[in-house]
Amino acid sequence: MKARRIAFFDVDETLIDLKSMFSFRAFYFRRLWGAERGNEAEAACAKRIDEYVRKGFDRSAINRLFYEDFRDHQPALVADAALAWYVQERTRSGFFILPVLQALQKHQSNADIVAFVSGSAVEFLTPLATELGVTHVLANRMETRDGRFTGQLIPPQTIGLGKQQAALRLMDRLNVDPADCYGYGDHLTDLPLLMSIGNPIVVAGDPALLRHAEQLDWPILYPGASLHRGEA
Repeated sequence: MKARRIAFFDVDETLIDLKSMFSFRAFYFRRLWGAERGNEAEAACAKRIDEYVRKGFDRSAINRLFYEDFRDHQPALVADAALAWYVQERTRSGFFILPVLQALQKHQSNADIVAFVSGSAVEFLTPLATELGVTHVLANRMETRDGRFTGQLIPPQTIGLGKQQAALRLMDRLNVDPADCYGYGDHLTDLPLLMSIGNPIVVAGDPALLRHAEQLDWPILYPGASLHRGEA
């Protein structure tokens, strides 16, 4: 049976108001080693990322560097910490970007399939997906060997073109026409995904992506407002 359509949602700063990767890492290090050592470890990792940014590395390279910090860590400990992190963050006012959450829920009420497409990790996003009833999480998967993470990612890396590839594979597997599908993103790296479906919607934030949206007359969703130039 052919599915009606899929709505693809970027997560960080599209559906939720933070970068889950970095927020989780800081929480996890403190949980693992205590406040002082955890904060020192987080500061050292953040410094490495900053050096990559200053040298002009793209987001894909920065993404790979980030996951190296989980080398030799145990998946079960990371998963447990991810749930504890989510419970903590979920209580904050403003955690969800409400217009996007409402759009997601509207798609679900219309019996659309909803999928996350994110450069974050499956482990970090599972509690969010569970709460919202999202069964397709197209996110980075950390490689494991002998019961521990290796610090490497299993291809494709779900950022930039990798997001597009993951979305196209899901549409093909579910026999869905890309022209019928929706996509929500907030950053220029979401552009390949948004270009690959029939109904792209931009969440305001990145001036470069906003310029594309304005030139192509795509709907723009402003946090705290309603859809501009069309609705889902």
